[in-house]
Amino acid sequence: MMFCRETTVRSGAPIAVLSVALLFVILGVSTASAHGPLFSAGPETIWKGGTEVTVGVHADRDRGYGHEERRRELFLGLEYGITSDWEVSIELPYAWTSVDGFSSDGLGDVVLGTKYQFFLQNLPGAQRKASVFVKTKLPTADDGTVPPLGSGSTDVLVGVAAGYEGRRWYGFADARYKLNGEGARGLKKGDALFLDLVGGVRPVLTEYDEPDTVLMLELNWESRERDRLGGLALANTGGWQMFLSPVIWWTYRQFALKGGVQIPIAADLNGAQPSTDYRALVEAVYHF
Repeated sequence: MMFCRETTVRSGAPIAVLSVALLFVILGVSTASAHGPLFSAGPETIWKGGTEVTVGVHADRDRGYGHEERRRELFLGLEYGITSDWEVSIELPYAWTSVDGFSSDGLGDVVLGTKYQFFLQNLPGAQRKASVFVKTKLPTADDGTVPPLGSGSTDVLVGVAAGYEGRRWYGFADARYKLNGEGARGLKKGDALFLDLVGGVRPVLTEYDEPDTVLMLELNWESRERDRLGGLALANTGGWQMFLSPVIWWTYRQFALKGGVQIPIAADLNGAQPSTDYRALVEAVYHF
């Protein structure tokens, strides 16, 4: 069966939505089974009136120069499609932090987000898409504990993401910039830039009513400016790191289980500061 090639700047028109839905039905793919990166940003948005519920666990460890920092988060994420190309989200975390033997736990920093998918191109058996997004981290975590659970600042992340999703192959890229505010003690974490490239493959082509597996490999680069205290730059802060991140998706109808680990492969950090040993993330997702 042949499909007409169509380039669309999405307007939420009913005909366009029905066309995309029909395309996925014919190909045996559901809009609920869209895949995206795990450690970086993807362009996909949920359908109008759709809800995505995510329960996840994140853990990481930094070590070096006689210091060790461990962080864990259990979080609940909710996304809702206001239109077929505009969604809003909230993330509610519970955090555990340990630094050199001292530990604390409690409510983490709540994150509010919104994403707008401004471009969609339908191809035979594939889609190209692009989105812009904004996330705001609120200072809801206790920054007075030892160690503190949050930075005590309101931070804003802005970015753009683009991707290709086919029956067999996937490809994504994004750029994000995080502007950090000043915390209660006058400490301002350095602003950060994130650049990511992602490739993926579905080893076995399956139908919607069959379990499905997708493998992805992410290349994540991040650069942070020096922290500032009272306007003065701190020597042992800032620099850049690069990670290679294998990811696996397992989906069945509206349910998805995904997980991965970020492995550091290169770094140039300023001064004497701990470097990342690993970052791990597991998420269970349900759409309705």
